[in-house]
Amino acid sequence: MLIIRNEKFVKINEKIFLMGSSSNELYLNNIYQMGDITILGWLIDNFEEENSKKIELLQNDRLHIILYPDCLPLRKKAKLIKKHVKEAECLSLKFCFIDSFIACHYANRYKKKYVIESGTDAFKSTWYHGGSIKYKLGAIPYEMLTKYYHWKAENVIYVSKKYLQNKYRSTGNQIGCSDTVLMDVSDDILQNRIKRIELDKTKIVLGLIGAARAEYRGHDILIRTASALVDKGYDIEVRFLGSKKGKEKRSSLANSLKIQDKVYFDGYKDKKGVYEWIDNIDILVMPTLAETLGRAVIEAMSLGCPVIGSSETALSEQLGSDCIASARDIKAISLIIEHMILDREYMKYCAYENFYRAKKYNSNVTNKERKKFYDEFYMRIKAEKQEK
Repeated sequence: MLIIRNEKFVKINEKIFLMGSSSNELYLNNIYQMGDITILGWLIDNFEEENSKKIELLQNDRLHIILYPDCLPLRKKAKLIKKHVKEAECLSLKFCFIDSFIACHYANRYKKKYVIESGTDAFKSTWYHGGSIKYKLGAIPYEMLTKYYHWKAENVIYVSKKYLQNKYRSTGNQIGCSDTVLMDVSDDILQNRIKRIELDKTKIVLGLIGAARAEYRGHDILIRTASALVDKGYDIEVRFLGSKKGKEKRSSLANSLKIQDKVYFDGYKDKKGVYEWIDNIDILVMPTLAETLGRAVIEAMSLGCPVIGSSETALSEQLGSDCIASARDIKAISLIIEHMILDREYMKYCAYENFYRAKKYNSNVTNKERKKFYDEFYMRIKAEKQEK
C-alpha cells in the first residue's frame, strides 16, 4: 500500500525525522492495519530548528520510504506522484492536500483501489489559515475538490463521528474512527488532576495548543478573554504550546491590553513534555474556527483536564454542551471559565467527564476499528482479482 499524506521529512546525520504532527505510533500502528506500506514524502533541505517539530522515524522491515526534494516544482511532483500511483497495488490518501488530490485523480484513471483518510475541513482550514490572500482564493476550489473526491470514493475513514460526514458525503464504505494515538492511562492521573483542582490557589492557568501564527486557532480570542477576566479581578495566566513563529502579533495584542506579563509562549515539546505541560494548566481553552477531531483536546481530556471548545467545529462531539461556545464569543467563553473558577465541584465534574469520554479514543479501541476496515478493504481487492 502506498501512503500519501503530504509528509515532510528532514535528514540529519543520516537519520530521518518526521516533521509536524505525525508520529511513529501512527505509522507503526498502520503497518499492522495495512500490511507492508510505502510512504511517499518530501525531503526539506532547510528548516528552522526552534520553530519546527520533528521526531526520528523508527525504521521497520514492513515500512518503506520514498523521498524526493520538497523544492521540486508542482509539475514535477505531480509526475512523481503519477508514477508511484501507477505502480502501487492500492493507496491510502490523507485529505485534503494537493498531493492527495493528484494521487486521487490518477488512482481513478488507473483504476486503483484507495482509502481516503478524511481529516480536514478543506474550506475552513484554508480560509482561516492567515497570511497570503492565496489561501482565501484557494479555499473554494479546495472545498469543491474535497467534496468531489469524497463523493467518488469507495472507501472513506472519517476522523469525526458526524462533522466531516455531513460536509463531505460519500456513498461508499465508511467509518468514523479517530486517528489519535492515545494509550490508556491510570486512574492516578485523574486523581492528580482532582487534587490540583482542590488546591487553595487563586491563580488560574489557561492553555491553548497550536502554532502562534495559525490565525484560526484562537490565540487572540484567548488573550482578549484573559484580559476581560483580569479586569474582573481574577488572577489569570495564559500559556501557548506550539511553534513560536508569529508570536510577535500575539505579544503586541497582549501589550495593548496590558497583560503582557501574563502571556507565555512555551514552544514545541515532545509527547512527554506535552503531557507535563497539560498537567500544569488548569483549563485548556480552544476557541478554534477549524477543527475536525481535536487531538490536543482528546489528549487533554485523557488526563482529566477541563476543556472549553468551539461550537463551529467537531469539538462538540468530544465535549459536553456546557463546555462549548462560539469561537469568537469572548463573553460566553469567559462565563464558562468563571463557572469553573467559582464552582470547583463543577470543575471536578468536568475533569471526570473528560477523563472517561476520552476512553472512546484509546488506540486499543480505534486500532481494532481501523484494522477491521482495512481487512475488509483488502478482502474486496482480493475478491475482485479472483473474479478476473
